[in-house]
Amino acid sequence: MKKIITAIGNQNVNQNLRRENIFEILAQDIPYKEGILEFLEQKEVDFLILSELLPGEIELKELIEKVKADYPNTQIILFLEKKNQELESYLYTKGIYSIFYHNQLEIAELTKLIKQEEQSKSKMIQQELEELKQWIMEKEKNDAKEKKKKITSETKNKNTTENRVFCISGTSGVGKSIFSINLAKSFMETKYKILIIDFDVLNNSLHTILGIKKYPEKVANKIKNNNLLEPLKVDELIMKINSHVDLIAGVSLLFDSQYQISKLKIKTILSQLKQLYDVIVIDTSSECFLDYTKEIMKYSSTNIFLVEANLIEIKKAKKLLNIYINQWELIQNQIHIIFNKYNENAIDDAILKNIFSGFPILGKITNSSKYNLLIDKNDKNSLENDLQKEYRNIQQKLKSHLEDKTRRSLWKKYWEKKITH
Repeated sequence: MKKIITAIGNQNVNQNLRRENIFEILAQDIPYKEGILEFLEQKEVDFLILSELLPGEIELKELIEKVKADYPNTQIILFLEKKNQELESYLYTKGIYSIFYHNQLEIAELTKLIKQEEQSKSKMIQQELEELKQWIMEKEKNDAKEKKKKITSETKNKNTTENRVFCISGTSGVGKSIFSINLAKSFMETKYKILIIDFDVLNNSLHTILGIKKYPEKVANKIKNNNLLEPLKVDELIMKINSHVDLIAGVSLLFDSQYQISKLKIKTILSQLKQLYDVIVIDTSSECFLDYTKEIMKYSSTNIFLVEANLIEIKKAKKLLNIYINQWELIQNQIHIIFNKYNENAIDDAILKNIFSGFPILGKITNSSKYNLLIDKNDKNSLENDLQKEYRNIQQKLKSHLEDKTRRSLWKKYWEKKITH
């Protein structure tokens, strides 16, 4: 039975839903916003039916932020007083799509909406299976083309870096952007061809740090002249940083809508880019409502999660990791932890290892006094000397992880073939 609370200033709706006998209505209609948070602290709730007009000192957006952050399994059905495009756009970014207006829905229709939730999940699974099928077919075609290519010494060298797609995640302000750039720079001495992708569409900043424009000139002119009539190809967004490193900052131009991009398109884009680059570093958003971040993390060869070693940031990190593992179904031992902005006042290493037991820990990056300098001087080429050793150590651990992963994959293929025959 779906567990429901109402907070719409209308006790009749609450009573009518209770009479349906197919939901568990957990309380009388809650009369003020703060009462919602007080109730959610006590019990798990599947649906919150909420009115914009509900009184209370807390603002509607702040209330939604708190519910989404602290109770991510609670879905919100919202009734607005009147049409509000700006508010609706904000609600969409928070994953709230059930938006109605007062007196728009009868009880029977509201009941039907809640009952259809399970049916919609089934449709989503079916759609995902279809997208996976298309992706597999596309991959098989690409694999067949690759087999026809002549193996040269250059491609043998590239095989050592195959599937090096590093996805950088973590809470807001933890330093993902600077880390992504420095990780890419740390690979420059290997002569690999490196790409950085800024997939943080809400706080797009890599191009600013590197001191370049967000879009290549041709694309910028198309935007200026309002001439983006045909879909862009991913290679049109590539900008050169130096002889080894390229950047894609305007990736949102490839999206299907403002905050959405299909799973199939993500896999297609990354598959194409893997043919062009030895190493790909992806900077992601800290917002957990963006489903495409989940797909990027699932498709990457290595997930790197940054944490600041203080109590407040650790608490935030644990909440986000909980969503990754329990809702997104990512595998815990495939999320690698790095303690970023580490200093002499940080929590002790032994305690950190205990807190994040079950996660592979790659190491720590000290809180360099030169971080602001890295941003302000727009350095496209060098990595500061006092950071080089730390990034080399992390790079070595990443290399060992990838070699172990490749070895396990080869053994798995060997035994599958042996069993088949």
